[in-house]
Amino acid sequence: MRTMLILPVLSLLAAPLQAQEIVKVEAKEAPTVARPDDLFQLPPGQWHFAKQLWSGNEPCDAEHCEAGYMSGDLVVSVERSEKYIRLIAGLRNCEAVGFSEMVPGHNLKKYEGKRVAKQVKNVVKGVAKTCKTTAPGVPALDVAQLYPAKVEQP
Repeated sequence: MRTMLILPVLSLLAAPLQAQEIVKVEAKEAPTVARPDDLFQLPPGQWHFAKQLWSGNEPCDAEHCEAGYMSGDLVVSVERSEKYIRLIAGLRNCEAVGFSEMVPGHNLKKYEGKRVAKQVKNVVKGVAKTCKTTAPGVPALDVAQLYPAKVEQP
């Protein structure tokens, strides 16, 4: 009896441990995702944060924030819009783009932050594999910076 209860629970726990699937999609069929080439202009080797990096360095607000990273041929964008996060990574000399969307919510919980940071590494690894190159190292993203405190209006 006990074994019959444990087996379904173990099968549910094993599902998230499966490998991430890499799917090739033709450019004409792809969603509106493109390599964030504007991030190649950023100083290399560190994360940069702004409400929208392509439009300047306006500080993040409680609803919108973008983190960008550039290192040589790699660019990574992590965009937060309300409760959604979109990750995009690309390499300069490769047409493929790594992409992932997540819904951690309006209030970041510690485990969600770790999940987003890990997904950044997975997206970079996936695009590098698709481009048949070695994934460059990316410093850990401090996901909490995508969630600045709300500024109260007087």
